[in-house]
Order: sequence, then C-alpha cells, then structure tokens
Amino acid sequence: MKSLRQRLGVLSAAIAIIAPAAARAQIAVLSSTVEEKTAAPGEKYTGTIIVSNPGATPQVARIYQTDYRFAADGTAHYDDPGTTTRSNASWITPQASRIVIPPKSQVAVPYSVAVPVGDSLRGTYWSLIMVEGAPVEPAANGKDAKPAVAIGAVMRYAVQLATHIRNSGTRTVQFSTPAPSKAANGTASLDVDMTDTGERAFRPTLWVEVYDAQGVLKAKAKQTRGLLYPGTSLHQHFDLGSLPSGTYKAVIFADTGEDAVFATQYTITY
Repeated sequence: MKSLRQRLGVLSAAIAIIAPAAARAQIAVLSSTVEEKTAAPGEKYTGTIIVSNPGATPQVARIYQTDYRFAADGTAHYDDPGTTTRSNASWITPQASRIVIPPKSQVAVPYSVAVPVGDSLRGTYWSLIMVEGAPVEPAANGKDAKPAVAIGAVMRYAVQLATHIRNSGTRTVQFSTPAPSKAANGTASLDVDMTDTGERAFRPTLWVEVYDAQGVLKAKAKQTRGLLYPGTSLHQHFDLGSLPSGTYKAVIFADTGEDAVFATQYTITY
C-alpha cells in the first residue's frame, strides 16, 4: 500500500529526487483540482485536466490513479486505486498515461467516468488522478561526458474526482471534545476535530458561539471548509479574541448544506 503524510488541503507536492540538473520538471495543472459530478447509476460522463508547461523546454508528465484519505491530524494517504471502501477509481479511465507538453504550451488530458449500474450505490465515491512531472535527461556534452546530477524537484498534482450518486446519502458529523487555549497576550482560541460520519461529501460551514455564565455572547468565529468525504476528518482552529479567564459555554455548529444544522454544546474553561 502506498501512503504519504501530507498537510490537508495541499493539492501538489514538490518531492526531492536525484535528477539531472537541467531536467527539473516544470508543470502546472490549470484546471480545477477538485472535480465534482452528480450522476445516476449507469450514467457516463467525461472531463478534462489541463496541464501547462511554463518552461522553455518540453516537459514530460506521468498520469496515474490513486485512492485518497485524509485525517484531522494532517495526514493524507494515497492508497492503491480501488482499495478503499468508497473508491470510484475503477469507474475512471484517463485517456493517457504519459504526455509531453511543448514549451510555453498546454495539453488537455481527457478522462471518462462510467458509473456502475445497480441500486446499492449511495452517497459519494471519489479517488485521484495524479499528474506528475517527470525529469528528462539532457544530452551529454561531448563523447564521454555524463549528465550533471543534482537534487531536483518533481511537481505532483492531485486532482480529486468525486461522484455524487444523485441526491442519495446521509450527511452526519461528529465533533471531538474541543481544546481551549489562551496565548500570553490573553487571546483565546478553540480547536476541534470534525468527522464526516455519513455517506455523502459536503463543504461544511463551521462556526462557534461562546457565552459567559450569564448567557451573554462573548465571542463568535466562522469558516467554510473544503470538500469533506465520508470517513475523513478535519481540524478546525477558531480565533476568539480576548476573553477573561473563566468558564464558558461553547456551541459549535456545522452546516452541511441540508436544512438541518448540526450543533453541539460544550463547557470550556480559560
């Protein structure tokens, strides 16, 4: 199983490798790195990934698939395609496994998705198409010359492909016990983890309201996050400003895009 620890939200990684000094891959994915589609079982659809080469020499890129999981502790796992419970990797067919992008040019990489027929599919299924720059060895200068060797960088872009099965799938969340903290200057903050315990992915809007013992609202913070998949989790940090030492009631809310908003109340002390 392949895996890589990486901070949540980072869609590309520069990885140091031994490569010819003049052959460091320079590519960029210009299309969206999160592609979502609502589809019915048995439906087929297509998409395109645009890969750019801003450099002055041709660049090679490798196209391959992986599964994708991430957690609130900042780790991400790129498992073999089709090995996780809600992988749609087997539905997806990239139209190329290797491309050459001319200098100062772009290349389109089409892909197709064929959703299986059946009534057992519910919620969201997802995986990645990886676009990875590949170093190209320059020609040696002279009969016996050898290419120079240096530490280079390979740019790898992860394009998330999410398929939502119609409007099916539950949206439920679970919060960890929040952790209050206060800086030396008196600024208060609150950290909490949230897990998508349902069947459908969504972009949560999270906010917290902090009340004192008299029920007076003393602080409020809000943030909208990226796509959270079933079984994955995120870490949320709220800056609350200056709060006197004492005991408070914190109500944490999660709007998942449905009519109901999830809310959980905690007692916290600064």
